[in-house]
Amino acid sequence: MTEQDRQQGGLSRIGKSSSGLSSPSLSWVGGKTSGLSTLALPRLKTGLNWSWRTLLNGSVLATLFVVGSALYCFGIGRDRYTSVSEFVIKQPMPPSATGSVLLGGTAMSTSVLASLEDGRYLQSYLKSSDVKQSVFPDPNVFKARYAPVAPDGWSGLSPDAVEQDQLAFFQRQLEVIPQEMSGAIVLTTNAYTAQDAFDLNQSLLNQAQLFVNDVNQSISADQRLFAEKQVTFAKDRLKKSSDELEAFQDKYGQLSPEQEQQATTSFINDLESRLVDLKVEEASLRRQYRDPNAPEVAFVADQVRELERQIQEERDKAVGPAGRDLNKLANQASRLQSDVEFARESLNSAMIAADNSRMESQRQLKFIVMLSKPQVSAAPDDSWRWRAFLSCIGAVIVIWGVGGFMLSAINRD
Repeated sequence: MTEQDRQQGGLSRIGKSSSGLSSPSLSWVGGKTSGLSTLALPRLKTGLNWSWRTLLNGSVLATLFVVGSALYCFGIGRDRYTSVSEFVIKQPMPPSATGSVLLGGTAMSTSVLASLEDGRYLQSYLKSSDVKQSVFPDPNVFKARYAPVAPDGWSGLSPDAVEQDQLAFFQRQLEVIPQEMSGAIVLTTNAYTAQDAFDLNQSLLNQAQLFVNDVNQSISADQRLFAEKQVTFAKDRLKKSSDELEAFQDKYGQLSPEQEQQATTSFINDLESRLVDLKVEEASLRRQYRDPNAPEVAFVADQVRELERQIQEERDKAVGPAGRDLNKLANQASRLQSDVEFARESLNSAMIAADNSRMESQRQLKFIVMLSKPQVSAAPDDSWRWRAFLSCIGAVIVIWGVGGFMLSAINRD
């Protein structure tokens, strides 16, 4: 046997042994792999699903939300500064009210109620668009002052905010709270810098002062204007009535038709009294003289006829259609004089009312008494951070409770 044959025989034995070992080995490995594929893969998938469900669990989400809220409220959120002022709206107290204060405090309670009423008006007025336009006439300045600043991009006024959004943001920067017990009004302003909060509070105080003065002065001005119109009207009516009376007197040439009528009546009464005496004397003479044409009787009879004619003429002059008709003239003169007297009394009443209105308007002028002036805040106000954080916790608790109740109801069904 040569060397080559020995080498080929060794290789053939090695090949057999290798082939003999390979079949069982491969079959074992193949069985193990199939076992892993049927048992390990479902377990792996189950573990992955469990991990995702754990991450997406409500408690985890709630914890993440609370942690994120705490991070924003106590870390990322911008500082807020507040400026607080307190004032009361007062008006001069009349002397009579001072006595009532000493007796029962009625006027004091009335003053408190009046201040509260004005405070409620200020609540609406200071949050109006007119005040916003007065305090910030340029919208760009308002946007720049309250623009968001990184890293806190959530708080602030968006650069593209419309007028309604600007007004809503402006209203959130101030609070007007009337105190029910004392009648004081607390004005609180918020801003991202201490100086901006102070400037806003001071501007709103100026607007409140203008509002109080304008409202009261406008009401007083309307009252004074009405009283002055009444005085002017009364003066015109008095002048017209006086002119008509003077024209009447100039036309008929007497100062008083009533006095003239009384004088004429008195004169006619005297003539009639004289006529009665003459008729009595005539009757007596006729009984003394049998001749009715006796000179004594004729003389008295002529006097009687003349007196009767004179009385008739005087009556015709006084009340006849061809005469002066003193009755009508007296009535007309009386009406004109009554108009003059009424116009004069109306003028006096209007002048008194105008004076009272002027004094009342001065007494009703209101002014703001500052109890606490606004100050530039030395440190930021951190109360908003706790309020926001506690609000987030409250929202989580509510959602957790409602969600748990709904899930338990669904599971029962």
